[in-house]
Amino acid sequence: MRYFTIALVPISIFWMHGVISDHIFATDLAVPSAILQEGRHWLEAAGRFRFIAATWFFGALALLAVALVIRDIAGPISRATRIAAIGTLLFILYLAMTPTIEQNASPDAPHVYHRLGADLFESALSRGNLPGCSGPQDMWLLGRCGEIPVISLLNRVLDIINGLAGLGVGALIVGMILCLERGGGNTREEEAAQLAQNLVRMRRQLYLSSLILTFGMFFATSWMYWPLPLVMEAERNAYGTVVLASALFTGTYFCLLILSFYLPVALVLDGRINRLAQSAAQVSDEGERTDVDDWMEARGLKFSTSDHLRAGFAVTAPILAAFAGGISPIAL
Repeated sequence: MRYFTIALVPISIFWMHGVISDHIFATDLAVPSAILQEGRHWLEAAGRFRFIAATWFFGALALLAVALVIRDIAGPISRATRIAAIGTLLFILYLAMTPTIEQNASPDAPHVYHRLGADLFESALSRGNLPGCSGPQDMWLLGRCGEIPVISLLNRVLDIINGLAGLGVGALIVGMILCLERGGGNTREEEAAQLAQNLVRMRRQLYLSSLILTFGMFFATSWMYWPLPLVMEAERNAYGTVVLASALFTGTYFCLLILSFYLPVALVLDGRINRLAQSAAQVSDEGERTDVDDWMEARGLKFSTSDHLRAGFAVTAPILAAFAGGISPIAL
């Protein structure tokens, strides 16, 4: 049960992200709508197609993570562990939905896209339209059309993805913590088999986290770059630099979030493997000493702390390198 306190590490990262966003960045970046080109309103569709594609894929991956953790929770675990897992998942979902709840309580509060220029976004997205939205009071698939229907679409989808992201990240955290399960075996071989199974589950969670990180960035950049095709050629590089920097900040947050729950679990498992290796190295009754490296390799336990660190940073480094280097194959 005490291992569920690992969830406090990503929760602290989430809290720090909120503090930085609220106190350091402008609530409305004053980017003038005058940098938008005229006569090519159909270019708004380019950003919308990319945004919907990213939403669809990211939503599917988040639901996959939830499905996998439900399978783990429904498995043969203790009642207390199951309650702790569900409670942790629901609490992380609540934290993710907090911005949406606050936004609905204060509709005039700044939206997330305001940090990249409210006037620019609203002017660019007002050039598109939605089927069935002929007036602000009309009802559409995701609610009231509003004064700018495509902005209403952006806000509603962001709210939905906030919920799915909360479920997905919560599922990744809980699934990673459940990799620390201890079996009922008392022998060294049974403990080795349990550790090998835990390592396989941990790698599965890490790979799924990598997928969600990659397509989470795809989603984030898809809405950030939505107005870019409508920006005049002379201003595109300048505004693109701002958006790229914003994407780098978001990517850093995502990477730290994943490392915050992967590394503690990896280090705990590494400690268990080392203790088991020391036990296996003891001299037997016949006076023979076990070759620890061969023994661990035969049981799928030949991993070191550096291996776990390399695996974690191998997942996150490409995302940060892409944005830090000014080259974004995902978004541009």
